[in-house]
Amino acid sequence: MKLYRFRYSPYARKVQMMLELAGLRHEVVEVRYGEREELAQLTGGYIHVPVLVLDDGEVVTESRRICERLAGHPEARHLVPAPLHAAVWAFHDFIDGPVEDVLFRIASPAVRAKWPTAWERALYTLIKERKFGVGCVDAWDAARPELIQRARSVLEPARQTLAAQRFVFGDAPTLADVALYGQWAMLEAEAPELLDQISPVFVAHARRVEQARPSR
Repeated sequence: MKLYRFRYSPYARKVQMMLELAGLRHEVVEVRYGEREELAQLTGGYIHVPVLVLDDGEVVTESRRICERLAGHPEARHLVPAPLHAAVWAFHDFIDGPVEDVLFRIASPAVRAKWPTAWERALYTLIKERKFGVGCVDAWDAARPELIQRARSVLEPARQTLAAQRFVFGDAPTLADVALYGQWAMLEAEAPELLDQISPVFVAHARRVEQARPSR
């Protein structure tokens, strides 16, 4: 399999960790932000990440659809155990929804600053401003303390759970942990100094998820 990603994309990092926990062989392709020709040709015009090319050549887009496909793979079924199916997907959608909504705002100024070219930084700003309004990235930078407090609040139940046990639903990781891991991978890649400001509990959880990967 082949996974196309941006280094900071929490959705792509989620899919990558799901592949790794399942022990499924894959190649990671780092997409340049300002150069998406290969993606467009591969998908017929879809230029977002993640994109997963399956072993049979099928192209799957959008992270939830990719996770649904992977969850049906024999090696990945333990990540969405049948007794926890509803709870795992509900937590997954909570992370990809309201949690991502605040964490991406915290990360965005650092993401923009790390693009190596002025063109990529300008493109990133344009894309965000078309959706969230002119000056949004600068406004999020100025509002970082308030956004961090908002992140702490929305994640407090998860923090309490992970302070008491290894993973969201007990002693083994599931897709719920994988989704949460993707968010911390985004922050760690772009603004690692912010991780402990939200909670060191989540940093420790991310390390446990990484340690759960099967040895090769």
